[in-house]
Amino acid sequence: MKNSEFSGPRYWKSLDDLAETPAFTDWVEREFPAGASDMEGVNRRHFMKVMAASFGLAGLGMTGCRRPEQNILPYSKQPENVIPGVPVYYTSSMPSARDNVPVIVETHTGRPTKIEGNPSFTPYGGATTVYTQASILDLYDPDRATKSKEGATVLSQAAVRDRLEAIRKAHGANQGKGLVFLAEPSTSPSRAALVKQIKQAFPLATWTENTAIDQSTSEQAALAVFGKSLRALPEFTKAQRVLALDAEFLINADGSLSQARDFTKTRKVKASKDASKMSRLYSVESTLTSTGSMADHRLRLSSSQMGAFIAQVGAAILNKKHVGGPLAAELAKVGASLVVDAQGSTLARRTWLIMPATRSSSLVSIFQRRSMRSSLRLTKHFLLRSTTSKCPLQSRASQLPQLA
Repeated sequence: MKNSEFSGPRYWKSLDDLAETPAFTDWVEREFPAGASDMEGVNRRHFMKVMAASFGLAGLGMTGCRRPEQNILPYSKQPENVIPGVPVYYTSSMPSARDNVPVIVETHTGRPTKIEGNPSFTPYGGATTVYTQASILDLYDPDRATKSKEGATVLSQAAVRDRLEAIRKAHGANQGKGLVFLAEPSTSPSRAALVKQIKQAFPLATWTENTAIDQSTSEQAALAVFGKSLRALPEFTKAQRVLALDAEFLINADGSLSQARDFTKTRKVKASKDASKMSRLYSVESTLTSTGSMADHRLRLSSSQMGAFIAQVGAAILNKKHVGGPLAAELAKVGASLVVDAQGSTLARRTWLIMPATRSSSLVSIFQRRSMRSSLRLTKHFLLRSTTSKCPLQSRASQLPQLA
């Protein structure tokens, strides 16, 4: 490039560009790919033809990647109270294995879009569980079953009706003898009405409900003791001390929404003088749960040792009330397999030290949390004790770092 080619000021990128050295000129020519200089003899019309052909060939390969077209048709007869963009609310109830959650469902043009708790139900106060909130996603799950299958064969609706009719005719004569229905537990009143109709049509049929986790053990215990199947409904608003024995009553128990609300009411302290009125939670569990995380004192204990611990608690309560007798002696005998060493005179201020007496040695990790103060103090004790020899109890808490 010569300066005579420019009518204005000369701009350059480097000193080589300004001096137009042979090396820089050669580098500029090699900057572009081979054959780029051939475009000098091509006119604009020919260039546009080539580019149009290239775009046309590219369009043939992209025909299968277009967005699917769907036609949205208006109502031929507008339903009542259905206005696009204006939600309609319905009251309903979500059943589970042992509880019902009253809800309010928000819908748009007949499709549920949001679920909230019903505040008119006082025990729950408009609260819902995480499963209730996530249940709305089941309606729009793309993997949800939409067809009936027999093995790998897809059955039409007519084929399904024919098979159900064949079952009805086969077991209608013998009143359902040998016919078994297997379902999950549910508190749905609609399902209960359906089960009633099935039992009326097939009196000898068997209706069985099965679940992976059985939460009816308390009812079974009440049936064995009182002769009736009863469900305990604790009033946490009146409790000053709560002992949870391998129980997750804040989340997974029956009526956990109301229990969690009642329990938190006794934990609110607005002034220092109200601290003594706050309830305290003691949790004994085999795995860490939300209830154990909320506990003032948490004891990690194996589920196999829970029976002995409960027996010792029962014996201690009977002796404290001076009504021991044979029952307290029997409970103490049952709990003898567990060696308990309680530091201090009050259970509310000390850490529990519990070691099984059935082993020659044991290593127990115990955590203590005090929520009466704003600071959280954790103390971890490692205890090593031998029951075969007269070895004194050794505490290695001094080897651990101090936590403020």
